[in-house]
Amino acid sequence: MRVESQLLFLLPVLAAGCPEDAAPSPPARVRHEDGRPPVSSAVLSADVDRVQGRNLLASPPTLNVVEARRPPKLDGSLSDAVWRSANRTARFVDPLSGDPASVEAFAFLTWDKRYLYLAVEVRDGLLRARHWEPDAPLWEQDCVELMLDPDGDGRNYFELLVSPRGVVFDSFHESPRIPKPFGHTEWNGRARVAVSTRGAIGDLETDAGYTVEAAIPWQAFSWDNARARPPEIGERWRANLYAVDLQVDGVRAAAWSPPRIADFHVPARFGMLVFEGPPGRDLTVGHDEPVSMPSSRVKQSQSREEARNPGAPRLLIKRRLTNRRHPGEPLPVRAEGRERLETEEGAH
Repeated sequence: MRVESQLLFLLPVLAAGCPEDAAPSPPARVRHEDGRPPVSSAVLSADVDRVQGRNLLASPPTLNVVEARRPPKLDGSLSDAVWRSANRTARFVDPLSGDPASVEAFAFLTWDKRYLYLAVEVRDGLLRARHWEPDAPLWEQDCVELMLDPDGDGRNYFELLVSPRGVVFDSFHESPRIPKPFGHTEWNGRARVAVSTRGAIGDLETDAGYTVEAAIPWQAFSWDNARARPPEIGERWRANLYAVDLQVDGVRAAAWSPPRIADFHVPARFGMLVFEGPPGRDLTVGHDEPVSMPSSRVKQSQSREEARNPGAPRLLIKRRLTNRRHPGEPLPVRAEGRERLETEEGAH
């Protein structure tokens, strides 16, 4: 049995084949944004034909992505000053019509010489995310999604999904949905993620939503083992962002740039990311220093630690330089005979 690729919000699973002896799944139900009752996949294609003509010629959006002066701290919060300097997308819209979506979501993007940084804020009254395994079908429930096409040719693009549990699905596509069913899931985006939820996942209480932060190394954006590089200032990459939301009466979604058809894999409708230098300064791409701790602060830290535990300062600084997995990620270090959590952010 083949499942026809007509559902709007179930993403890569639409193109998957089902075993011949598998019991057919009930039709998925998708809620319309204008308040009409949910419909099954059997009638969705007709509805797509009806709305495809609405605002079809509207240009995809553009976001100027400014370079960060320092890495953001990944803690699932938008309180870091880095995000206040980053540009924000408009509120996501309905993927078919381009009208305001009932899923309220928006995103921030920034970058430096090593990483692309993404933060997505989703307001969601019912948090649902049952999967715990990497590359699980996260699109079945709540998640946010990034699709990125570096050269903008509609081919060889990357896909990254993150659930409210912090689980990641990542894949590489040679062209839309090729290879089937889910692209090259062996591709590893090596993303560092942090998620905070405003409510409990899976219970019946009213929730408020969740925030996703991700740092994706530029070196990950390569499929043929070619050396990947960060973008140059002024360079343009094509990308799209989505938020998927499972509710009691069906799955709904929102998009930064609406694909206008019943599929998210439409590179021609991706928005445009324009990479810029730091705000207020004309600098070259990124920064070269792996740790931006001023030397005076390093010396002060070493002096304090040396008085308590000789030899500890060198170990502490060395671990920050060589053993961290992300510049804003907490690292456990020993101090005063007990484990404490310290970050580069706290050392500034």
